[in-house]
Amino acid sequence: MTDTKSSDTKSAGVRSTGASRPARGRPGSARPVIICWLVTRGLLFGVAAYLMASTGASLTQVLTHWDVEHYQAIARHGYADPLDVAFFPGLPLLMAGLGKLGLPIAVGTAVAAQLASGLAAWALYRIGGAPMACLWLLAPMTLFTAVPYTEPFFCAAAFWAWERGLATRWTQAGALAALGCTLRISGLFLIAALGIMALTRRGRPFAHKVKDCCWLLLPAAVLVGYVIFLHQLTGSWTAWYSAQGEGWQRNLSTPWAALQQTLPLTAESYWPGRPEVPIMFRFEIVSVALGYLTAAWCLLRRRWAEFTWVAINVLVLSCSGWFMSVNRAVLLWFPLFGLLGVLFSWRPKSSGGRSAWTVLRILLLSADLALICWWGYLFGTGGWSS
Repeated sequence: MTDTKSSDTKSAGVRSTGASRPARGRPGSARPVIICWLVTRGLLFGVAAYLMASTGASLTQVLTHWDVEHYQAIARHGYADPLDVAFFPGLPLLMAGLGKLGLPIAVGTAVAAQLASGLAAWALYRIGGAPMACLWLLAPMTLFTAVPYTEPFFCAAAFWAWERGLATRWTQAGALAALGCTLRISGLFLIAALGIMALTRRGRPFAHKVKDCCWLLLPAAVLVGYVIFLHQLTGSWTAWYSAQGEGWQRNLSTPWAALQQTLPLTAESYWPGRPEVPIMFRFEIVSVALGYLTAAWCLLRRRWAEFTWVAINVLVLSCSGWFMSVNRAVLLWFPLFGLLGVLFSWRPKSSGGRSAWTVLRILLLSADLALICWWGYLFGTGGWSS
């Protein structure tokens, strides 16, 4: 029975990320993932504690910046601000529920985010093994898996939907994708990628593929329901897109036009007194490049579902007027971390080369941990953090 299941999952694309799926039940096989989760959570909590001690700010104040303010406003007052319709209702509903428990909304949601990030890492461990899950947790922008943003919750729902799709549990995959669709527009791209997964599965009768795809009507219904809700609220069928354009200058463009709009923002002279902003916009450009490279890698290896998932995400973000919030979106592109796992698992043939490669990886890890702390500091102080 074990051999059959292993064969089925392999043909379904479980190994399509470039990392072997771990053997279930192997003692300690998930230990690196647990360590990475604990280390990254500890680092970010340490940054928050430092900010509270040095500035006198409360934990709620450290956590409540940028989009968190919008989510909290929706949780408390509904869509009173016309621009707030740019934010999906899933996270505000969760915040409203957690607020009834007596905890400050931001703190309660941050605690839930830690649990969600652990669930997301667990799904990645099942999809692509410990390297993929560890590298995802160690992403420089992992801050957004620990604060009251949609990323940890969406990743948990989307990654488990993907894992359930690979296991041909399409009822569960559809339900999890529906949950993801309450959180952000990326749920639409998830539906498309899961549909490609179902249709390109080898050895499965076409009628069964169609039946599998039918479960994706559930998340599609969630998105349609939100559009209808916004139409009743605003009288517009394009309320979400209009709010994105009016509030965040996200308007349809070409990738090269968006790049031209972003490049001036990388100059320090454009942001006097705010040195972190040009650095962050440089990262945005790098993130877009990584997205296209990952999509190309998936395409060359005929990993159609993964290609669809990454390509749609990066194409939409790079055609939105300018490159913004792409750094956070990298957390959704799990095939990237499979590719990085392949690169970091490379071993030179010579002993000297192996020693040099080990030293380089240690230096990269040290720089990465420092970058995680820097990103956490920026967010906690209200600096521009994508």
